[in-house]
Amino acid sequence: VLICFDISRPETLDSVLKKWKGEIQEFCPNTKMLLVGCKSDLRTDVSTLVELSNHRQTPVSYDQGANMAKQIGAATYIECSALQSENSVRDIFHVATLACVNKTNKNVKRNKSQRATKRISHMPGRPELTTVTTDLRKDKAKSCTVM
Repeated sequence: VLICFDISRPETLDSVLKKWKGEIQEFCPNTKMLLVGCKSDLRTDVSTLVELSNHRQTPVSYDQGANMAKQIGAATYIECSALQSENSVRDIFHVATLACVNKTNKNVKRNKSQRATKRISHMPGRPELTTVTTDLRKDKAKSCTVM
């Protein structure tokens, strides 16, 4: 389960503990959780900082997110920004996939794995892998995946 909160809105981190942890424990008690801090680019955004300071607040720090992840028993804590390529939303799903197979890795290195996948899928003598990859791409538009 990906539990997401908005780094620029501290009250959303409070909701993780007050609302979402209980919901997950009730309906998915044995599911792995990842805590995701979204909009990490807004932590240093001037207009966001001004708006928060008007309410005597600050953006959620990395340490606050990591501590919350420990408190709720999440497998890991990761931050992302849809605007920045460094820890993108795609990286979050990569980390979630690794967590599902018990290989949590906080240092996301997507490029190597993409290159390896391309290399493997185009290896001579491995036509079945290329066929599977092609079939997955065709089916991708027809269905959704729940992790």
